[in-house]
Amino acid sequence: MIRLCINTQTPPIHPLPGAPHRPGVRWREGRDYAPNVGGVVPMMRALLKATVGDFVARSPRWIALGAPELPREVATDEGYVVETYRLDATTLAAYGRFKESVWHSFHSPFTYRFSMGDYREFVEYSYRTADCLLRHATDYDLFYIHDFQQLLVGGLVGSAAPALLRWHIPVDLKGYPEPVRRFFIKAMEGFDGIVVSTRSGLEELIRAGFHGRAFQQYPYLDPATQRPASHAAVHELRERFSIGPDAPIVLSVSRLDPVKRQDLLVDAFASVRRRHPDAVLLLVGGGSFSTRTLTGSGARSKADDWGERLRERVAARRLSDAVVFAGGLSEADVQTAYSAASVFVHPAPWEGFGLVVVEAWCHRLPVLVSTGAGVAELVDDEVNGFAVPPGSAASLARRIVQLLDRPEAARRMGEIGSLTARRCFVERAVPRLREIFERTIQVYEYTGLRSRGRYGSALR
Repeated sequence: MIRLCINTQTPPIHPLPGAPHRPGVRWREGRDYAPNVGGVVPMMRALLKATVGDFVARSPRWIALGAPELPREVATDEGYVVETYRLDATTLAAYGRFKESVWHSFHSPFTYRFSMGDYREFVEYSYRTADCLLRHATDYDLFYIHDFQQLLVGGLVGSAAPALLRWHIPVDLKGYPEPVRRFFIKAMEGFDGIVVSTRSGLEELIRAGFHGRAFQQYPYLDPATQRPASHAAVHELRERFSIGPDAPIVLSVSRLDPVKRQDLLVDAFASVRRRHPDAVLLLVGGGSFSTRTLTGSGARSKADDWGERLRERVAARRLSDAVVFAGGLSEADVQTAYSAASVFVHPAPWEGFGLVVVEAWCHRLPVLVSTGAGVAELVDDEVNGFAVPPGSAASLARRIVQLLDRPEAARRMGEIGSLTARRCFVERAVPRLREIFERTIQVYEYTGLRSRGRYGSALR
């Protein structure tokens, strides 16, 4: 069995009112905590559910940046232990600014605007993360470390234990100054391996000069979490948001962030309404963990500002009766929104992958994505959806109208999409993950840095 330690920026859970803070009390999902949603957390929960007790040892650890309401350590009834650490407010804010500048740089090709004045705090965050991991270096066989925020952690962990980086955002280093490109490549090479989401991402990594071990695997989900909602639930959701019982719903699920470009979808929808005056655009999503935690108590967040700008755009296009800002919804309500929708649109021009598209396919929806999204590798035009040029509101509008005009063809696309989604089911990912984990660990065996007996028994 492989003793696994996961590291993410975002903690996997947030406490519910009345959660016990006494040491040694196991928290119960739904009573003491709710899982965080979006991106990495559902993927890792799916991984643990599928592998713990198979080839991953019981009681894996999950280390993440903490929030004031979370204890430093808590055991969950899902079987993993959550360990968090905190940063002071000044360091947290500066780290957040640098992280955001990196995020925007990778989601806006050929744009370089890092806030280097905040780099010291990014290093401090990386050091604190590595320090937590190193305290457990002899307790675990593999550190599975997630995304660009943890970029420096591999070099800081060094050869104390195998460290595998999962890179979730786009891989595109074209247009960066040479010292910046080398910074990213050298930091990635500080890990014992890196996993990227798409074939194009792997090709770009090689073109950029990466010389470490690199693997490609599509992101994945647990299909059991994607359940169709009842007619009663769909009816209640429509009533809650004042959507007519027969109005076609164009759905987008994404946090409120300028890089997600919900503004493009609003612009496109103005044209859609001229053809389909009863259609409704449903925008699901609020702020992320970063939005809530890094901004600081009482401060306006990026999601607040972007939501205000979107509402102004909606009003300017006289769409106030046609666009619904649902905010962040519960997981059950998100499933209901998928069940109620006619079309799913993910307008982000650049995206590492876009697992929400796979969720939409699970609900048999035709999808519309940008060719700059990694998931576009799985989209076949007029077969399971459409991929349009990045940043084109006109292309979005034309394809949405086409799907609403031809509901039977749209239904067939959604049916085929549900078959495509199987390529991203966790059970399909597990054998490849096991291979990647074992190959990463075996490097330490072969070089004698770790006990052959420990890993020999782990890998049987």
